[in-house]
Amino acid sequence: MNIQQASLLMILGAILWGTNPALIQLINWAPIEIAWIRGFFCAGVLLFYLSKARVFSSKSFGLQLISALFLAANSALFVGASQYTSSANAVLLLFVFPWITMALDFFILQRKPQNSDLIRLCLGFSGVVIIVWGGLNDSGVLGNILGICAGFSIAMHIFLSQRLEVRHGGNHEVMTSVMIAWTLTMIGLIPAVMIHDAPPLRALNTEQLFYLIIFGLFSAIPWLLWGKAIAYVPGHVLAALLGVEVFVAALCGWLLLGDIPSTETWIGGTLTLLAASWQIMANNKR
Repeated sequence: MNIQQASLLMILGAILWGTNPALIQLINWAPIEIAWIRGFFCAGVLLFYLSKARVFSSKSFGLQLISALFLAANSALFVGASQYTSSANAVLLLFVFPWITMALDFFILQRKPQNSDLIRLCLGFSGVVIIVWGGLNDSGVLGNILGICAGFSIAMHIFLSQRLEVRHGGNHEVMTSVMIAWTLTMIGLIPAVMIHDAPPLRALNTEQLFYLIIFGLFSAIPWLLWGKAIAYVPGHVLAALLGVEVFVAALCGWLLLGDIPSTETWIGGTLTLLAASWQIMANNKR
């Protein structure tokens, strides 16, 4: 897989993942149960793919487990950040991850980013900032700290995933690590689900069940695509691609929930799309 193919898979995954916030509202179910369903679908789809393709691999189980723990921690930290600060703060702080991966590449691997990559990173990050700007505030110190930690965790997962690719020359180790991460997330949520006083699954009507299944698939397929592609795209390049997710979330809120996008959303969304398109063209030249 080359970098252009990997970048297209990353964008497709971001588009599908961007539908999640609107689908969660359409399901209208307890957050902890929805989080467990997400873990169940993500772990299940990845396990099914690895089993059918017969590419399950654990040659570097220690490194895989550490990478998986960082990914599982990211999921828990982001949920915590969303509870203790605004969603805008949580999203923006999560997007510190490309700066962290770039620093790790530079100081550990002596890999200097290209100037054009830095410009696209700033362009995509600026788009995300503009989209969430209206919801930013200075409250929720604990949530803001958790948001930064979530960004650090996903950055470490990306960095370690790319080390797995370098070590083995393929993405099977990475995909296995992602499957382990979602399995750990699902298992870790079981006690919370059991003690949480939430309506049972049978309480959902047919429409809600439909949206729940779509949500599960649209949560799992991105990680299948990202697991395939993440090792082939430098960490600091990912922000120019994944920023599309924030714009898609706003569009889905408009199309499915009737939340009319603001002017800032259109401006920021345009910047994220420009950054992603420019990155794809640059990857083609490479």
